[in-house]
Amino acid sequence: MKKILGNGVLILIVVAVGYIIYLKECDRTPDCPPEGSVLVTQIFLDSLTDVANEPPDTFRTIVYLPGETIYLPGKPIPIPEPVNGDTVAYSDSIVNDSINVWVDIMVEGLMLSWDWKYNPITREIETIIEKKVPVPMPYEVPIYKKELYLSGVIGGHMTAFSLGMDLDYINKKRNVYGLQYRRIGNEDFYYFKLGTKILPRK
Repeated sequence: MKKILGNGVLILIVVAVGYIIYLKECDRTPDCPPEGSVLVTQIFLDSLTDVANEPPDTFRTIVYLPGETIYLPGKPIPIPEPVNGDTVAYSDSIVNDSINVWVDIMVEGLMLSWDWKYNPITREIETIIEKKVPVPMPYEVPIYKKELYLSGVIGGHMTAFSLGMDLDYINKKRNVYGLQYRRIGNEDFYYFKLGTKILPRK
């Protein structure tokens, strides 16, 4: 009767352990990539980085001002400066957004008129536009592999010596299943180990 009871307890333990393993292995696999993230290829990351490293755009615009001749009527004749005898010198200039011109004239006698006219020049305008391009930061997504560990233990206390061996299997979900053997004195002990990762979860 005692043997039957012992076998029943052993069967219950095996069934309980098997059920726990079933529950752990049927857990939903963690999201990959994590929520709020996406997986992209390295080529895509490299292309975005290349765009971010490009120099800012430069736009050159040639502005053609009105081509008709511009007259400046009523411009007074400058006061001449005597040079020698009947020779005098006239100096004048026009400086604005579209022209920068000056003149020095030597005249012998009397100047009768003084009229200015000119055609506007073209202007080339260069505008540099700075572009702010976001650079994606690579995010490493951990990919877990199946692992198997073997370890030994030795120890005891003043009256008993113990040694043993552990065999642990870690799957992709980071669940741990292990077998333990311990020999204390003249007796052998066998254990089954279950474990899971608690922190950090990601």
